Amino acid sequence: MKHWLGGCIYAFLLRTAFAETHREYLPTWSSSFYRPRDVDLKHIGLVNVETVFFATHSGVSTLHDGLLTPAVEVRDAELTAFHMCHHRSSFFYETLAKDGGVLTIYEYSLLAKESVKVAIFQETVAAKALACVDHLLLRASQANLVAISLSPGAPKSMLQKFKDEDHFTSMAVAFPADSVQHAEVYAVVPRNRSVVKLRLHQYSADLHVSEIQELLAAGDGADGSVEQASVLDPLHVAWLHGKLLVADRCALRQVSDGHVHSLLGAECSENETLQPAPWASKISTPLGLAAESEATAGQTAMLLTAHQVIQVSEEEGCAESSRDSCLKAGCGWAEGDASHMHCFSCKLLQSWADAQRPTVDPCVLEAKLQPGATRYDLEACGCKPPAPPKYEGGDSLWGIVRLVLFFGTLGIAIAWFRQRQRQPRDEE
Repeated sequence: MKHWLGGCIYAFLLRTAFAETHREYLPTWSSSFYRPRDVDLKHIGLVNVETVFFATHSGVSTLHDGLLTPAVEVRDAELTAFHMCHHRSSFFYETLAKDGGVLTIYEYSLLAKESVKVAIFQETVAAKALACVDHLLLRASQANLVAISLSPGAPKSMLQKFKDEDHFTSMAVAFPADSVQHAEVYAVVPRNRSVVKLRLHQYSADLHVSEIQELLAAGDGADGSVEQASVLDPLHVAWLHGKLLVADRCALRQVSDGHVHSLLGAECSENETLQPAPWASKISTPLGLAAESEATAGQTAMLLTAHQVIQVSEEEGCAESSRDSCLKAGCGWAEGDASHMHCFSCKLLQSWADAQRPTVDPCVLEAKLQPGATRYDLEACGCKPPAPPKYEGGDSLWGIVRLVLFFGTLGIAIAWFRQRQRQPRDEE
């Protein structure tokens, strides 16, 4: 009994802990952008939705009309790291020679369409992350953080040596085209599951890290102010038009103006499903994260998973915060638990339905009225409200009569059996 009671208390506390995780979802729309076939994608880079790059162990390709076109082919080596550098209109990639012992970093110009050798390392500790800032390329490995000058003949600068699991696994730079002193470097630290912010300082030839500040600490993954919010398991970071994007376990979150919001997902699932309501979507662990160039006007990010590339964009045209105003604007409405609400355009709803395999009628979303499920109101999108369940009084009454007859017959049989058991004793 004690074990059972203890288990119930533990389950209740566990459910309560998850129920208390506070998430604030912004009006975004997610859709499947690309599903690779027979290719193992490792990295993603994005200029805009028309120019997307993917890296594998054997090279880098660009996506055109659903087909991958090779841009760089790596020979006698393995590609170990990749980074899109928007302000230089290029991307960097690192290769490890198959015979071992030599790591080489190249820069590929999107304009000249050719690669130039940037640096050589006589070691085998591959980079975990690359990031460009001003005239520098930052390279983080399990051993150290190094700044590589992109000016000919300039030496490398050792910024930090790592111990144990203190290294960075992903980096993003705010204002990368600005001077080193004004740029902000964000990084993921896997040891304590946190996101940190670095400041660099350069005086003459001396370059060093002037400040490291923890931005988001490990916790239950709640949204809110930066001081109160936390991350579950940060994997990747990217910078998008003044906002820091964080791929946190199986969710995409955003940090801007001192506040943390969620954009997509919450629960992990290998059976990925993208729904009109961002909190109802389920994705697998992200392998990469990319954001549009600062030179673009869009607000698009892309998540790379083992199954697909997911495009996440801001909702346009339907941003009402109440059900009545949303429906009056001719939009669809979704509402979930914990005050989750989302207003979205009917055009996007139809595109979601057309993207399903097989295609579905978008109005089926209104029929899902199970407890705890997301509730949709799609009347403004041409869907009729679901009919209330019919009460068939005759069938219910007949069911009650059958139960009464069954238990009555059972009682009579038991009474008859007991009477037969008493008769032999009375005769004795």
